[in-house]
Amino acid sequence: MTPNQLRQLIIHTVCNVTGEEPEEILAHETVTLDTRDWEQVFSRLEATLDIDSGLLAGPRRSFEIDELTRDLHARLSGAAGT
Repeated sequence: MTPNQLRQLIIHTVCNVTGEEPEEILAHETVTLDTRDWEQVFSRLEATLDIDSGLLAGPRRSFEIDELTRDLHARLSGAAGT
């Protein structure tokens, strides 16, 4: 999966969970979610990508889309190389 495809998947997942439009999500530098939405977004991403992001258990509830894209892409690339 390319970084651009992964970025689109992240945005799509956040929009599906929150009901916001992509433009609304992208208008913020940092995406902040309540606990329920956070768990839904990362459960869906982990299931779709078949990875453990390590983000479900922590107290963190905000992220930058480009930073998350880089992190998840690195995890996927690492998993593909093993």
